[in-house]
Amino acid sequence: MSRLLLLLPTTTYRTEAFLNAAAKLGVEITVASGRGQALTDQQPTTNLTLDFLNPEAAARRVVDFSEKVPIDAAVGVDDDTTVLAAVIAKALSLPHNSVSSVSAAKNKHLMRELLRTGGVPVPRFALYSVDDNPELIARTVSYPCVVKPLILAASRGVIRANNEGEFIAAFQRVLKILEQPDVSARGSLSRNILVEEFIPGQEVALEGLLRNGKLELLALFDKPDPLDGPFFEETIYVTPSRLPSSVQSAIVETTRRASGALGLREGPVHAELRVNPQGPWVIEIAARSIGGLCSRALRFVSGMSLEEIILRHAFGWGVS
Repeated sequence: MSRLLLLLPTTTYRTEAFLNAAAKLGVEITVASGRGQALTDQQPTTNLTLDFLNPEAAARRVVDFSEKVPIDAAVGVDDDTTVLAAVIAKALSLPHNSVSSVSAAKNKHLMRELLRTGGVPVPRFALYSVDDNPELIARTVSYPCVVKPLILAASRGVIRANNEGEFIAAFQRVLKILEQPDVSARGSLSRNILVEEFIPGQEVALEGLLRNGKLELLALFDKPDPLDGPFFEETIYVTPSRLPSSVQSAIVETTRRASGALGLREGPVHAELRVNPQGPWVIEIAARSIGGLCSRALRFVSGMSLEEIILRHAFGWGVS
């Protein structure tokens, strides 16, 4: 029977959905987490403790584990596990995105640089250190702008500023977020702040699946509530999209180009874009599926869930 290594951080909302999908597919499951489980000694094949902050060491442990308990697919469920999943898949010679491409998708500044180089429309941007003086920076940036951390998801710490006073307040607020233990533990990426121009327009979210570099659209969500700041908390997602078919095609094509610019080739893709008269602009693109409980809104052929599609792809099984 095929076995799945499921990488689950302790804070994810995705556990139930992926476990249910694995059970429906009839595969064996080994759950890897960053903390030891109470029954690990009694169930050595179903639980594995890994150091999520040290992917290379974690991969070596998985390789040793797989010599006794063969693993056929390794899946990370969110931003905290995408790089680790790529390192492990590489070590096990499983189909995977390159580690560099997944790392770029997690680093908002590197992502911007690669997208810009690839000719993908992105906001103008600049990188600053947490040690820089926000009062001096505030005099040089164009307004409105957006201040954000490099490594956080779910719009955490993303703040719009319309003038110098708002910029200084936003910068200082992001500094406080970066000082929190769960963020500062992530290393050097928590020492920088990205400032980019605010792109007006309607925001959409695209859910796709990459197979050998080809992007297949799974769902396109409209976000009917205006997301103009100062904060960008998610509210309502609506699918199918009500945008004209030509605009939807442009969104898919822009996401395809963005995936290629980062070097992503396999697995789920979640992209956030803004659409205005100039066309689609990429705001974020991640090598994972949609977060939170949003996947519950989606059902595919024969009632298949998004997580089932992701797992079937990871095992190399057909997904029509």
